[in-house]
Amino acid sequence: MALTLMHGVLATLAGLLGAFIAQHHPLWPASLSAFLVVWCLTVYWHPHIWLFVLPALLPVAGFSAWTGWIGIDEFDLLVLGAAVGCHARMAADRLRRTSQSELVTRQPAEAQRCAGPSIDGCREPERTRPFGFTQIWLGALAVSYLWATLRGLADAGGFSLGWFQGYEEPLNSLRIAKSFLLALLLLPALRSQLQTRAALAGQCLAAGMASGLGGVSLAVIWERNGYPGLLDFSTPYRSTALFWEMHVGGAAIDAFLALAVPFAVYAVVHARTRRHWAVAACLAVVAGHACLTTFSRAVYLSVGVSLVVLAWRLPAPWLRRSRLARVIGSVATARVPEPEPWRRWGGRLLVSVLILEVLVVMCLGDFMGSRVSAGERDLIGRLQHWQEGLSLLRTPPEWLLGRGLGRFPASYSQTVPGRAMPGRLQIVEAGEGSHLRIFRPPHSARAGGAFELLQRVPAFVAGSTYTLAMDLRALQPAKLHAGLCHQHLLYAANCAQTGLTLSGKDEQWDHFTLTLTAGKDGSRGWPVPWLGFLSLRLEGGADFVDVDHLSLLDAKGHQLLDNGDFSSGMAHWFFAGRHYFLPWHVDSLFIETLIDQGVVGLLLLLGLLGMAFANLLRGRGREHVLAPYLLAALTACLVVGIFSSVLDMPRPAFLLYLLSCFALFLEERSP
Repeated sequence: MALTLMHGVLATLAGLLGAFIAQHHPLWPASLSAFLVVWCLTVYWHPHIWLFVLPALLPVAGFSAWTGWIGIDEFDLLVLGAAVGCHARMAADRLRRTSQSELVTRQPAEAQRCAGPSIDGCREPERTRPFGFTQIWLGALAVSYLWATLRGLADAGGFSLGWFQGYEEPLNSLRIAKSFLLALLLLPALRSQLQTRAALAGQCLAAGMASGLGGVSLAVIWERNGYPGLLDFSTPYRSTALFWEMHVGGAAIDAFLALAVPFAVYAVVHARTRRHWAVAACLAVVAGHACLTTFSRAVYLSVGVSLVVLAWRLPAPWLRRSRLARVIGSVATARVPEPEPWRRWGGRLLVSVLILEVLVVMCLGDFMGSRVSAGERDLIGRLQHWQEGLSLLRTPPEWLLGRGLGRFPASYSQTVPGRAMPGRLQIVEAGEGSHLRIFRPPHSARAGGAFELLQRVPAFVAGSTYTLAMDLRALQPAKLHAGLCHQHLLYAANCAQTGLTLSGKDEQWDHFTLTLTAGKDGSRGWPVPWLGFLSLRLEGGADFVDVDHLSLLDAKGHQLLDNGDFSSGMAHWFFAGRHYFLPWHVDSLFIETLIDQGVVGLLLLLGLLGMAFANLLRGRGREHVLAPYLLAALTACLVVGIFSSVLDMPRPAFLLYLLSCFALFLEERSP
């Protein structure tokens, strides 16, 4: 009865939190509230569906570039809705079993023994697993996360949370903590489904990962076709897909690709028909293009390592009777059937296409070559950055328990000389209302990158004229840059832009009206739906400038901006950095955990991952059909984690924890 109550309480709390978030959504509160109800009911009636939907929609369920939310996004609603449906279903099932058991106790002993269907006509007793070492370890890691979250909130000023807080404010601690806590919320449902219908759970997860990878790959093709050009491999443009978290750098797409690419191999290997194989092969090709056009050396290395792991755990049929197969040893070669002729020839063609893809990117452009050749220089800079990050840990308690979740950006930018943030935004409440203050970094740090205030606008039409109006105030002379750009996230493809100068002689507001004329369409491929940004950037002079009453009118007089007077805070407004991302990320999963949670938290995380690897290699899950792919995915993500922060990107971090828990509780059952 206690477990039934626990599931009911968790379902209720998750539902209330999801409804609270949906009701405060800046764009679609009513629609998302209705969607949340439908999604909860869908998961209740089909409990396994979340294992497909969450990985499949993870790359697209984030609209922060439109809403202005940084600490919360729409993917949180998907996870909370899945938790509501799963826990409600588990509570209902337990109540049903309890009522049935009470009914059975009134029957004769023989009727009790054969009361339910089974192979021999009698019900087998329900298996219950004891509360073991793995659960204790997860509980310890949860305690570490909670302690680090509270410590981070206290260091940031307490529980004074706001919907639009950024990376230096209290909400950032919850932003980083939520990935593990949401995965932990779904863990009871995951364990139950792996114990009862492991085959279906594995199929849903594999299909969801492959679908998510396909979505990211198509998004990369759309992005590159619209902005640098599909075959332009010389322009310094690195694909970001729909991972808005990369507006201040980071490795969101790197981590996702590392986790998802092995499931493209799964789709190819386990395709049952020629048609399914052709679809899986196309997925592998577009995924290869996505990996190559990130121009990330960590992605190249991690995908290569994952393919080596898969070659080790899934040897080719021609190795079956060779000496190398005996050297490999524990690999279950019997699971690899002798391929049909079409599969052999198709595999050779696919490998040839992938090799050709690599050669095309290398030969038709020089950006990849410049990235690879700069590896040694960048590694030296990365080592220095790690040393600066570790210098934040100054006392034994900080080394032991960390500085608190989410405090790296604030601590690093305020403590390390010359590493200040390239800019900040602050809503100022004044007697006449609210306005926005845009800060520049201190003079000692101004050699860093640019910092832009952004709002999504409809893509401009070539040759059209737009009128930008705003009120500005500065205490010293200042230079401001304004632009209307075709821009996906970090890189502008085509801009109508201008600059203006503020005298800064008094504290009075000055009204400015600017005319922006859109240039020609910069598309280099087939027509695509453009994404646009209005951008404002403080370029010189004053340390800050105040902005209010922003307005952007098209030629027909239609208003294109929302919340131009900032009466709703930062709703609809976004920001991005350029070329300089050091204050936001320490660029190492392991150092990141050490700074946030100390040695204790790092050891607990490594222990969790170690137990997952042990289960895949020598434990109960080693013979599961997904074991090699989970092993390759987790290994690849850790390779990315050597050179990049992963856990400060909530969606990839959630996926890492989900796959780790799946591997941790996997058993020897195959679809």
